[in-house]
Amino acid sequence: MSSRNPFRTACLAAGLVASVAALAGCSSDDGATTRTAGGSVQVIGPEPEGGGGSVSAVGAGCTTRGATTKLAARTLEVQLDEFTVTVPASSPAGVTRVLVKNFGSLPHGLVIAKAASVAELLRTAGVVDVEALAAGSVFRIEPFAKNTICEGTFELPAGTYVVFCNDPASGGATASHLDQGMVATITLT
Repeated sequence: MSSRNPFRTACLAAGLVASVAALAGCSSDDGATTRTAGGSVQVIGPEPEGGGGSVSAVGAGCTTRGATTKLAARTLEVQLDEFTVTVPASSPAGVTRVLVKNFGSLPHGLVIAKAASVAELLRTAGVVDVEALAAGSVFRIEPFAKNTICEGTFELPAGTYVVFCNDPASGGATASHLDQGMVATITLT
């Protein structure tokens, strides 16, 4: 009598087929500049107003600009709060899954711009003119709900980057989120 469990073997085979099918659907970067990540955004703080177990930022998921469909080799975690951005001092360059956690009480977005300091970036009315930045030097996650996680996969070349929230003044404040301190730098090697 065999000790093999036929149900377990069938489940493992089905899982393997599903994994191979999912990988076959992956392709190289198709050149699109805006992507919408599928699925819902995970709740990381208190339950959102109105209840519910999950929150969806910007419709069905997170909206990113400058994203790639390439498989990420590493994950870079970024934490947002009023009014701070926390990133490691350095990280490897290349295809990176950027995992952004908004612990704040307000929606926040994230911009990663290739520059040595925020002083190098053209600003108008307290926010950076991201449209004026060179193509391929700016990567964005549009504002998403408080107490949630949003992610995007980007191909980040080596260099120094300014990481910031570019949202305008809100909640009665007179300064943009950037002017309130939501900025940090990271070096990718």
